[in-house]
Amino acid sequence: MIYSLKSKKANIGLEVLTILLLCVIFAIGSLWAYKVFDDLNSDIQADDDMSLEGKAVSNNLFVRFPKLMDNLFLLMFSLFTVFVIVSVFLIDTHPIFFVIAFILLISVFVASIFVGNVYNDIATDDELSSYANAMPYMSFIMRHIVEMVVAIGFITAVAMFIKLKG
Repeated sequence: MIYSLKSKKANIGLEVLTILLLCVIFAIGSLWAYKVFDDLNSDIQADDDMSLEGKAVSNNLFVRFPKLMDNLFLLMFSLFTVFVIVSVFLIDTHPIFFVIAFILLISVFVASIFVGNVYNDIATDDELSSYANAMPYMSFIMRHIVEMVVAIGFITAVAMFIKLKG
């Protein structure tokens, strides 16, 4: 089957849901990866058989890890948001699909409440809170994911409506 942009209808809700799920998976995965890397780095630093150069390299990577993951998350979130808004202009839709998309968006808004609570529960855990605080962009976006999803949904719905009017 040949992929065609014209065959995609009223998928704003699905695109915003994709952003939501990818962001939460990346955010929670980054927190756990940072925790595992912290444990690994502690073991490397405590190992007497490890060379000083190996310890320095491990520590340097550990120090850079949160900033890298934080910036990657911000880049991913920004690019996916731009992709969704641009894709609205490339997809041919009928006005009836605006209503369907609106209903799907409401479902995604409700899902974002649950996803935001899941991230908040994980990020405020005593074991992971220091790791979450080391990644300020990711923490801000994920703690305000409901507002972000509503804004993205509203912008894409407006873009779709403007395109339908034109």
